This record gives sequence, structure tokens and C-alpha cells, in this order.
Amino acid sequence: MAFAQGYWCTPQHVVAAAIGLFIMDITFVALRFIARKKQHQPLKVDDWITIPATLFTLGISISMVYGVSRRAIGYPYEIPPEAHGNSLLVATEQISLAGQIQWAYYLLLPLALGCTKMSFLFFYRRVFVVERLGATNILLVGMILLILLWMAGFFFTSLFQCKLEFWALWKSPIAQLEHCISQPKQALALTATDFSTDIIIMIIPIPLIYRLNLTPTKKIAVTAVFLLGAITVAVSLLRLVLTANLVRFSFDPHVDAILLITALQYWGLVESGVAVSAACLPTLWVLIKGWSWDPVAKAAKDLANFSNSSLRHLRSKPSKRDIPISDSQNREYIRLAVYHTDEASKSRVKDDNSELR
Repeated sequence: MAFAQGYWCTPQHVVAAAIGLFIMDITFVALRFIARKKQHQPLKVDDWITIPATLFTLGISISMVYGVSRRAIGYPYEIPPEAHGNSLLVATEQISLAGQIQWAYYLLLPLALGCTKMSFLFFYRRVFVVERLGATNILLVGMILLILLWMAGFFFTSLFQCKLEFWALWKSPIAQLEHCISQPKQALALTATDFSTDIIIMIIPIPLIYRLNLTPTKKIAVTAVFLLGAITVAVSLLRLVLTANLVRFSFDPHVDAILLITALQYWGLVESGVAVSAACLPTLWVLIKGWSWDPVAKAAKDLANFSNSSLRHLRSKPSKRDIPISDSQNREYIRLAVYHTDEASKSRVKDDNSELR
């Protein structure tokens, strides 16, 4: 299959995506903060973390627009005559700048996507977590730590992909091939793990919702609102498929390196921009429809209280001096004592009943 140079490789579409996505993200994040104020709800981590996610996405946008202005992004690779048609052997100003922009892109992308993932997870904590030591909170905190490790891992891998030989990043492609780790494998690993974590994050709230004391219609409605974030999963899957196809052409002397870099970065920018807006959709949907997450949070709290009460009841063991005096209380005690008395006590009750007969 030949390298497909779609609309995403053209400078005008790169600039339009960079500007359009930034405007959309700023708008959605601002509306999210307005929604919190309108509902008289405090701003928490799930809200604040959308700001660095937007800024990291803006950094990717700025670098790509700058690259377009210098013909290092979105324009065909201008191979000098002395290269004899082999684009891997020469280090022109155009390919050097493209390498620097690509390096910045791989530094910023895991940070932008990671902040968005954590926004979803902290939002789940806002809605579902009642007890700090509960299973739900442990699961969500564990996922947050996993995402932090994911961000740090890919950030430092990109930072030191050529160890300390940073010069190789803005030299000829052959220099990168000789002195740096495999960029195609790195890109594919980032995309595959990004998609996998998105799937897990989207699945997490579904069993939590169906445990709540809500009507079936309400459960379906709440699930649908949470699944608005599945837009991120769709874009992540699209980028995974395209990246798996594009990396096959890396360091191919017959493929335009500039346009290949443009295609990879374009879809990363799209996913990052869409993810920030998608993280705000559940809150904005609440704003549009005029209802809040309080009933869901209350149902989660009631479920936790019921579980704790049941656990305390099962652990309690009545003693003989706790037997009530009144007939009605005695009947209630006997009804409950069936589950708590030992075998000897049961035998004595059975003998007494026989004598009465």
C-alpha cells in the first residue's frame, strides 16, 4: 500500500485544525467552569486539569503552525541535488526544523492526553466516590497513578530518545536512525497504549452506574451522558489505524519525510483537541439539560451507607444479656437470632419448643 497523502498533509488543513481545535477547547473549558458556577458546585481537580491539557494542545498547535510558516510542515521535502534523490542522507534546514517540531510534538502529546484522561478519572471520583478506602476510590486512584506513569514514561522516552546526543534530532534522518531509538516503534507504542487506556476509562463508570438505586430509564440516561466521552475512543482508534499504516513508511527513501511527519502529527493534534472537549461534554450536557449529578452522587452515597450498615450488622453478635423483655421485642430477637446464634443455642430452642408441645 502506497503512502496516502490526504488532505491532512496540506498546510491549509493543518492551520485550520490547529486554530479550530484551540478555539473549540477554550470554549468548552470556559463553559465547563460556567456550568460549575451555575450549579453552585466547587471547582475540583477534574475541572482545573483541563487547563494544562488545553495548554499542552496549544503548544502542539503553535509548533505545527510555525512549521507551516517555515515550510517544515505540510510542504513537500525539498531534496537538494547533491542527495541524488535520497532524502535520508542530507540535513537541510527544512528537515532539521521538522525534526525539532516532531520532538516537541512527542514531548507534549502524552502530557496533553494524560491530563485529559485524568480529568475523566477525577470526574468519576467526584460522582461515585464516598469513602476514601472504598474499592471504587482505590480503583480510580490506581488508574490515575497508572496514567501518571504512562505520561512520565513516554515524556522521558521522547526527551532522551537519542540519549544525550540531542543534535541527532535535527540532523539528517539517517543520523536519527543511527543514534536514536526507533521512532516508528515509539509512535506505535504511544498510540496503542493511548487507545487501550481510553477503552478502560470509558468502561469504568458503566458497572458503577448499574449498582446505583436509580430507575432503569435513569441508568440508561446517565450511561449515555458518560459515553459522550467515547468520542475520544473513536478518534484514538482512528489514529491507531492510521499510525500503524504510516509507520511502515518511516525512513523509506522513496517517501516524503516531511509529509509523513505532517500526517502523524495532524492526527495526534486532532485527538488531543477532541479529547479536551470530550472531557467537558458530561458537564456541559448537564448545563444544557438543566439537571445535575447530585442524584447520582446521592445514590452512590446511599449504596455505600447501605453496604457499611449491612457489614456492621453481619459482624455483630448478640449475647444472652441482650435479650429483650417485651413479647414483641422477643419475637423480633428470635427472628434475627436464627442467623446469629451458635448450634448449641439452636438446639436448646428446639428442645424448649418440644416441651411446650
